[in-house]
Amino acid sequence: MKSKNFNNDSKRISAELSSYYIAEATARAILDSKSFLIHTEKPFRLTSGLLAPFYINCRQILSHPQARGIIANGLANIIKPLNANMVAGGVTAGVPYATMVADRLDLPLVYVRGEPKEHGTGAQIEGGRVVGQQIVLVEDLVTTGKSVINFSKILRDEGAIIDNVVVMFTRPTDDAVSKIENLGIRLSSLCDLKVLLRIALEDGVANKNQLKEVYSFLEDPRGWSLANDK
Repeated sequence: MKSKNFNNDSKRISAELSSYYIAEATARAILDSKSFLIHTEKPFRLTSGLLAPFYINCRQILSHPQARGIIANGLANIIKPLNANMVAGGVTAGVPYATMVADRLDLPLVYVRGEPKEHGTGAQIEGGRVVGQQIVLVEDLVTTGKSVINFSKILRDEGAIIDNVVVMFTRPTDDAVSKIENLGIRLSSLCDLKVLLRIALEDGVANKNQLKEVYSFLEDPRGWSLANDK
């Protein structure tokens, strides 16, 4: 009995270590591709209208083959045991990553538009029929969760089975994860902001003063934005 417990514990610890190293490798891929930017003096304007001292542009990774490969392998490692028979990518940022994963796992691929086309067939899903297919949705990142939720609903409305969403990076708002989980969807990611900031400091990409501003923003985004809107 003790041997059985030891084996189970060993498998669990091995999985945790694997996730740990994948998270670090992903963080370094993001940093090496210059996809993570910190500008405390000239902050970034977000789609919400708020100013932020940092910005993550996952599309930048696509022009860096080594970083791109690390991300694709990490996503494929998570998706492989999920027994999916199709991969879906959300337009536009999720499509390249979904494509790379589908190639690695030799699975069919579809992509999903947030809105129907205004011409042709007017389709929101391209690449094949999804009725009855066990699909994993791939995205680059999750913050508010709106895109992931929208894409998942579109796929489900067409008869697809969506139980898992896998993303490269997460910086979810307080209610994003609960909204996704309330749909019966499990959200998995390679890396989160906590790991990314730690590696950025360790590798000298960011200094303590810059990270102080980032954490200040995270504690009160609106307050930080107002204070720095010069």
